[in-house]
Amino acid sequence: MGLATDLSLDAGSRLGMVGSFAHMGVQRAMADIRHEQRREANAVGEVVARLREARLGQVAATRRAVAAEARAARAEAEVAGAQGELDLLRDALRAEKRLTAALKETRGVA
Repeated sequence: MGLATDLSLDAGSRLGMVGSFAHMGVQRAMADIRHEQRREANAVGEVVARLREARLGQVAATRRAVAAEARAARAEAEVAGAQGELDLLRDALRAEKRLTAALKETRGVA
């Protein structure tokens, strides 16, 4: 073989290797991009799941708050009723004391 043939084969071989390495580089870069896209999609999915959990937690907390407010309102109504009953009992006690005092005075027991 001649020198030109050897040089052509060598140059062709080197160009083929460069092309092969370039192709491998492009394939590697594409694989990295796909990997990054999957990772980002998973991260977005995790954020969506966390947001859904937070919303469910918020709904549950709102329900608990509403139930607590209803219990507080019932307790306030019970306190108001008990206060009214206490006022009636105090009035009855005062009336009984007046009547007892009047009876003692009438009987001369003083």
